[in-house]
Amino acid sequence: MRLIWLNPKKTLLKIFLLLLIVAGLGYFVAKGFKWHSHWAQIERRGSLVVAVRESEGVYWPSGQNFIGLEHDLIEEIERHLEIPVQVFAVRDLDDLYRSLEVGAVDMALPGTSIRNVSWPVSKPYGTTVIGLATTGKDLTGSDNIRTGILDTVAHQDAINVILKKTPYSSAIYEHGRFSAELFTLLEMGDLEQVLIDRRDFTLQQSIFPKLEFTSLNLPGRTFNIQFSPNEDGTLKERVDEVLDLFDQSGLLVQIKDRYLGSALEFDYVDNLTFEKHMASRLPKYIDLFKTHAALNDMDWRLLAAIAYQESHWRPNARSPTGVRGMMMVTQATAKEMGISNRLDPEQSILAGARYFASLKTRVVDRITDPDRTWFALAAYNVGAGHLEDARKITDLLEDDPDRWIDVRKHLPKLALKDYYPWTRYGYARGAEPVVYVANIRRFYEKLKKEYPELDEAVQPERLDQLPDAIIPVFPGS
Repeated sequence: MRLIWLNPKKTLLKIFLLLLIVAGLGYFVAKGFKWHSHWAQIERRGSLVVAVRESEGVYWPSGQNFIGLEHDLIEEIERHLEIPVQVFAVRDLDDLYRSLEVGAVDMALPGTSIRNVSWPVSKPYGTTVIGLATTGKDLTGSDNIRTGILDTVAHQDAINVILKKTPYSSAIYEHGRFSAELFTLLEMGDLEQVLIDRRDFTLQQSIFPKLEFTSLNLPGRTFNIQFSPNEDGTLKERVDEVLDLFDQSGLLVQIKDRYLGSALEFDYVDNLTFEKHMASRLPKYIDLFKTHAALNDMDWRLLAAIAYQESHWRPNARSPTGVRGMMMVTQATAKEMGISNRLDPEQSILAGARYFASLKTRVVDRITDPDRTWFALAAYNVGAGHLEDARKITDLLEDDPDRWIDVRKHLPKLALKDYYPWTRYGYARGAEPVVYVANIRRFYEKLKKEYPELDEAVQPERLDQLPDAIIPVFPGS
């Protein structure tokens, strides 16, 4: 190669000026476009932006608060990462995935299961199987099987299986549909089946007791927090560390029990009986429940649920053990609570409300709701002394005596001679309060859905309230 220098001095000057310009640009680029990791950008911004699916059991308004498995998970992550979290509720999952892709949010919790995805996700915080919800109708020979779809992204692999397996199947997806809406369309005959995670089905089963769930027999699936394809790993690493901590401490199991514990106790026949009694018996006593619940600072729907478990809302109920009335109180309790006629509905409800409130105050102060309520319910059934014995056994066996999920595991041991030396109050049918609390939780959830307190309901921040993205939140900015 040959270089031709037409004017050496002039050429050298040009080269010098060019190098000076390049050096200057390099300096300003380095100063003005300093690279920050994703986590560093979140810290500079002062908040972690999260999108979550708005659905019952996931993220849902209840009175002045929000509840749901993913809601509680987000709250715990906020507490452990020590950074404020701004949550945006999403009804249309397409919007959730789009916001994640373009960097409008830092992470997302769709609350639907995934398997072998190509984008970054956290370690699993739960498992499930995917299947089809149907009315039980035989679809053999049908020439048009319409399948409702909740999530076209996370469930794409299962959608492909259905379409290949059934030649006359069509996948129907409508933006922003809740799982409950899909089940309603199924019952109305506008869909033949719904592709759904078992967890979503379980959460809605008490509302749609006639629907059936059949697993697709596909490999197990997981629930994960999802990140943008551009995630550099700094946020994911911190979230995974927190999830590991939750797993080791038992917090994840406790959160799952909070929302799935009552749902897993579902009984089809008992549920239909409850619905019938809710329509025929409850209206006569609903004002009494509201009055005496308010006087004792409790939710009237919980008081009604206790009464249903005790007597099926029958004011003249009697037991061979001597308890009587709507709330099935003993003579001693009736005297202590200041009533004279246990068969009078109002007096019985008054005594039951006062007694439950007193039991709740006896629970040790460090135990907070909802566990505090479950402990008080167990005491209502088996007695406060036996409950304390079960807590003692729980502690001796190195589980947490302040968590209902741990104590309920050891309550049945009160009936075993091997554990008598550890107790103060001796033998008790410890399995009964476990079933008792599970039933009341289930009735309570049903009543909350049937009688929502809409005037107190709060609304989540919607994804469309996000400000326009000014600076991408991913590395390279």
